[in-house]
Amino acid sequence: MRTEGAAVSARLVLPRSAADLVEQLDVSKRHPGLQLDKLSPPGDQKAQRQAIEDVCGAARAEALLNDLSSRRAKLLESLAARRFQAETTGPLTLHLARASGMENAGIHLHPVYGFVCLPGSGLKGMARAWAETVWLEDQDDRAAAWDRIRAVFGRTPATDAGKPWRPGAAAPADGSRAGAVVFHDAWPTAWPRLEADIVNNHHTEYYKGADEPGDWEGPIPVYFLAVSADATFDFAVSPRLAANDAESRLTDLAIEWLRGALAHEGAGAKTNAGYGRFRLNDAPSAPTPGSARAVAKHTLTLATPAFLAGAEQQRDDCALRPATLRGLLRWWWRTMHAAHLETAELRRLETVVWGDARSGGALAVEIEGDVRATVKLFDFKDGFRPKRDFVGAHELEPSPRNTTQGLFYAAYGMDETSRGQKRQRHYAESGASWTVTLTARRGRLPEGERPVAGAEILRQGEAALWLLCHYGGVGSKARKGFGSFAEVEVADIAAIDDCKRRAAAFRRAVGVAERLPGPVGSSSLEEMLVLEVETPWKNRWFAIDQLGFAAQAFARENAHQEDKAALGLPRKIHGPRPEPMRHQDRDGHKPPKTLSAKGRPRHAAPVHYHLSPRADDTLTIRMTAFPSPVLPDLDTSRKVLSDLRARLRTELTKRKRTHAGRGTRTPKQLAAPSGPGAGNAGPSIALPQTGARVDAVLLDEKTKKGGWKAKHEASGLQGPIQNAADVPGEVEPGRRVDLVVASVNRNRHEIAFRWPAADEGGSAGPGGAPSRQGRGARRPGRGRRG
Repeated sequence: MRTEGAAVSARLVLPRSAADLVEQLDVSKRHPGLQLDKLSPPGDQKAQRQAIEDVCGAARAEALLNDLSSRRAKLLESLAARRFQAETTGPLTLHLARASGMENAGIHLHPVYGFVCLPGSGLKGMARAWAETVWLEDQDDRAAAWDRIRAVFGRTPATDAGKPWRPGAAAPADGSRAGAVVFHDAWPTAWPRLEADIVNNHHTEYYKGADEPGDWEGPIPVYFLAVSADATFDFAVSPRLAANDAESRLTDLAIEWLRGALAHEGAGAKTNAGYGRFRLNDAPSAPTPGSARAVAKHTLTLATPAFLAGAEQQRDDCALRPATLRGLLRWWWRTMHAAHLETAELRRLETVVWGDARSGGALAVEIEGDVRATVKLFDFKDGFRPKRDFVGAHELEPSPRNTTQGLFYAAYGMDETSRGQKRQRHYAESGASWTVTLTARRGRLPEGERPVAGAEILRQGEAALWLLCHYGGVGSKARKGFGSFAEVEVADIAAIDDCKRRAAAFRRAVGVAERLPGPVGSSSLEEMLVLEVETPWKNRWFAIDQLGFAAQAFARENAHQEDKAALGLPRKIHGPRPEPMRHQDRDGHKPPKTLSAKGRPRHAAPVHYHLSPRADDTLTIRMTAFPSPVLPDLDTSRKVLSDLRARLRTELTKRKRTHAGRGTRTPKQLAAPSGPGAGNAGPSIALPQTGARVDAVLLDEKTKKGGWKAKHEASGLQGPIQNAADVPGEVEPGRRVDLVVASVNRNRHEIAFRWPAADEGGSAGPGGAPSRQGRGARRPGRGRRG
């Protein structure tokens, strides 16, 4: 084995001479199939990702493919083949488990030329499955329809075995016969672009049957190969024998079934997660799925910006992925049932809807929509402060000294500098939208005989979607208010109780054994705490900024309290490595909980913030919290989260009053130029000069020493009154006063004030020097108000 030279050769089990040749040939000149099968040695997921990227960067012979396609077209014409083209609406992956050095990361490449193609054997299987389980359901003479299916695909004595949908009137197969139709490999019209894709398993121990589906497990990323969206493939079906009328009718049926399967079921792997779906280029709409499938379409619209990403976390993959949405729906679906079922029963019920490693689920998710035009770089920080243009455009309130800007508190990690390198994420703007299609087929419990209608499965998916669009979010920082969806309308669901009733009806329909509702380790609707605060704000950035300040105020007050662990995640990153967090499950066992990279007990935040627009585009802020028995116990978790809910209500109510006239511009107004020559950034802050007299408002918040603070309304800057002892005792917070600017730092957006002396008009009334109106105010240094 070679131990020197390029990293790829250092891991290859090859003779030295072969390794030397591999090193000399650039990745971009290597055959994709050889790179995948022979030059991708096994390793951990980090090594697998690099190997996948090497396959994606392998040679692309466009001219060769064009020449081969011309020759293929002549061959298909001689066979009287019927052809049509279809375009992928999302990623496509197939043959993940093919023999290679990587884990579930294969893909089907032409064995000679190396481009992705769809094997005819797989297309034939897809078409047959569609014919037998979908098309057959709507045929009046099912026995005759079954005979047509056998004529197209062929038959053997074993063909009908193990298929409960076979009509009882159909005669058993007498001998074997090849099918009348040939399904050819589907070739791409242009060399498909491969990309690295990713899936994260968040509940490994739960799926193994070893633990509850709590939020304490660390996600395990698995990288694999996929074909990017918008790849067009050419499909061909031909009669096996001479093209007569009978053979032509069978060929027409085969094409009908194949087109339906491509549009509604998908080709390849992960089809329930939206992979492998096709749009038929020669048809205005996809074939109807018939009565065998229950289908619902909804429009998802971002109410707040969303940090979306795939494996690369760059602009090109800042999109809502079907697998991501399906995982979120699965999480919210689980909250409807967790408190009513033992863990094993919850896992069995979950398999009916969502599937597991051995069987596919009954609910599929498909997403259509291109939001790349709305994607922007999250580049609003200037050191630890927001950039001036961004502050002016969104009327933000610059943070006081030693306080993180509320927006950046909520978006921590999306624009950071680490080890001298800037790491920034992209986001899709609010208003971006997708069409999501939920398709449900008949389901049944594993090893169970009681079938569940597709309509019942669909009702579960729509209930989970309703919960997600009312309380959750998508993408990074979704629990901080980013990635909130506008509410969707679902028939018969107006409140959480309606979701609970749907869940109870489903458990009865499936016949699982229920338990009395009680505390569980995973999130459940029965334990959920909810807060709703209606605001006058329309500006999404401003609302998240205010929410961030409010949440930060509670965290700062409890910074040194042990109970702060109830807010989840490792809250102390320095010091000795603690023992793993443990909790007692229903059987009395105490399984260790996952540790973070810093060695701290890890638990995702149990609090979800959601911003929902009302009819007038003003925002409702919702807090949803799920008490957990491992944070660090259920009573403590309930108390801390209840205290957080109360503090948020108080803090947001105060901020609504203080900022009633700000943050009220709609997203469309924010995008419009605000002055001569103005761009989308909006106006800059107008900072006053040192020594200037300015109009300001006294704040409830005091300095650390109990002194007064004020806010300059024109710029939004706030700071201390340096001679706070000179402030008259009769004034009260919220009073508009005249102050002198003692200092202003234009780079850090900081300001400090001075109460005017008597010779500057300090004893005058409103409009001159500071007003003394108001009763019951305390002098600085005697404690905080309210």
